Formats: sequence, C-alpha cells, structure tokens
Amino acid sequence: MKQQGPDKSIAAIARHAAFEPIALVLLSLATVGTAWCSYQAATWSGRSQRLMNMSAASSRRAATDQLQAHQMALVDVLLFSEHINARAATNETLARFYSDRFRGEAKTAFEAWMATRPFENPSAPPHPFVTNLYQPRLLADAALAEGESQQRWKQAGEAGRTGRSYVLITVLLTSALFCGGTASKFDALWIRRAVLGLGLGAFVFAIIRLLSLPVQL
Repeated sequence: MKQQGPDKSIAAIARHAAFEPIALVLLSLATVGTAWCSYQAATWSGRSQRLMNMSAASSRRAATDQLQAHQMALVDVLLFSEHINARAATNETLARFYSDRFRGEAKTAFEAWMATRPFENPSAPPHPFVTNLYQPRLLADAALAEGESQQRWKQAGEAGRTGRSYVLITVLLTSALFCGGTASKFDALWIRRAVLGLGLGAFVFAIIRLLSLPVQL
C-alpha cells in the first residue's frame, strides 16, 4: 500500500485547521447577532401591540365623541324647531326663551344664520345647521381622534413588520450557527467548505438585512 508522505499529512492538517478560527468567529458573531435580533424582535412586537391598543382607544374615543355630538345636535335642532314654532305663532317671549337656551355652538350658528336675514333673503341658508355655520366641537374632536387612530394603526403595522423582519434574521443567524458548529465535524474537505460557505452566506445576508432595519432601544 502506498504511504502518504509527511508533507501531504501536514498540508491536510493545515487545511483542516484553517476551518477552526473561521468557524469560531462565525459562531461568536452569529451568537451575538441572534441575541440582539431576538431582543429587537420582542421590543418591536411590544411596540406594535402598544400602538394597536392606543389606536383602539383613539377609535373608541372618536366613536364616543361622535355619538355625543349627534345627541347634542338633536337637542339643538329641537330647540331651534321650538323657537321657529314660537316665532311663527308671534310669541316672542317663548321664542326668546328657547333661543336663550341654545348651546354655545348652536347660538353662534343661529346668530350667523340670522345675520343672513333668512326671513327676507331667499338665498340665505335654509337653517343654521349647515356645515359652514354649525361646527360642533365634539365632531372636530372625533375627527382628530379618528385621524390619530389611523396614524397609530399604521405605525403599529410598520412596527409589526419590523419585528417580523428581526425574526427572519434570527432564523438566518441560527442557520449560520448550525452550519458553523457542524462544518468541522465532516471528514470530507468539500463538505466542510460547502457547509461553512453556506453558514457564511446566511450570516452575510442576515447582516445586510440587519443594517437596513431601524433599532429600538
């Protein structure tokens, strides 16, 4: 049987030994990266949940403000109707009684409506509850709350996508850890190279993805 020379044995050992520091560096960096990405994934997931809760709270506040605004508008319309009925009956005392009880927003709209001389001017608004005259504060608050809810919901979606991206990177780094830990276990040199190269590729791709993501401290 043909014996291998000592030079060939030394060269083979050197080739095998070259994998150890590369695999060690890969394992070290991938371990740190996995811990960091796991932390970021949990942080962004928590942020997404908080923003969703805030969005839901704003949406409920908007719905409450809208309901109260409609209830107050109903009261305003009833008082205005009674005022018009009293005025039509030439009962100025009763008409003034109702007009004095208009709420601030309704009173402002009513005064602006009366300034248009609605009983003499045919082009005047038909009633004081048109949009450019009657502007309830609760409806404005509801619109602001609804806008805030939509913004929070959008931010929650972005935070959730960022958290899922960190989870994906964690999976890639875990794959790199596996490849780095098992590459040196194979006897065939080409298998070692393939497994280690696969781990390095996964690590590099994960780092590229990681650098494009925002960080939550």
